[in-house]
Amino acid sequence: MARHSFKRSDRLGHLLHREIGKILQLEVSDPRLQFVTVTRVRLSDDLKEATVYFSIMGEDKQKVLESFRHAGSFIRACIGRRCYLKYVPSLNFRFDETFEKAARIDQILNSIHAEQDSSLDRSLEDSGQGE
Repeated sequence: MARHSFKRSDRLGHLLHREIGKILQLEVSDPRLQFVTVTRVRLSDDLKEATVYFSIMGEDKQKVLESFRHAGSFIRACIGRRCYLKYVPSLNFRFDETFEKAARIDQILNSIHAEQDSSLDRSLEDSGQGE
């Protein structure tokens, strides 16, 4: 029997990621959820719970999370109609902080580079080589 190189939960996670994105674009009427990007979906190994990670620019994260909680059963029902699954997992929504953390790291690195550049400029001026 051939062994798969990835778990069923990973494959189902990719499917749910794609379908939830489509549902948000085409079927959900809440304006707070129209500009949400689903970044990834992680499923438990027993496929009964899915954590849906999302990002959004410029909106209040708490209001968006509350909108997801209200729309969660609708989204889950849409998944049940779109995907042929024995069991549709319960959906938990979480804000994905990856982009914010990456932006903060980028900001720190840029400030370090700026400090190093100004330090180098000062040392060249002090040695008389900067003229």
